[in-house]
Amino acid sequence: MPKKSNNSQTATKSDIQRLEKSTKSNIQRLESDIKRFEKSTKLDIKGLKNDFKSFEERLGAKIDKIANTLDGFVGRVDDLTIENKVGVNQARELRVQIDDHEERITKIETTVIQ
Repeated sequence: MPKKSNNSQTATKSDIQRLEKSTKSNIQRLESDIKRFEKSTKLDIKGLKNDFKSFEERLGAKIDKIANTLDGFVGRVDDLTIENKVGVNQARELRVQIDDHEERITKIETTVIQ
């Protein structure tokens, strides 16, 4: 702990040298701490970049998987839509044939009876 100085006392050469030595020591400690902080920060940033890159890769893989699943789903929906349209057309054709079928049966029955 530094000595308390009285304002009336003058500083001696040894006091100034001791103060310079203490100041240099503090500056060196601060420079060392700053270098360690910079190194630690650089490592943290590098780690974060690696984590982000890994996250991007995993996210990209999941998005690809979802896109493939959706492609399959959309393909099946398209197929069902087409089948539905074909089915509706076939049902119409069958309805026409059924309606016509009654008329043909009536004609056949009337020709057989006569």
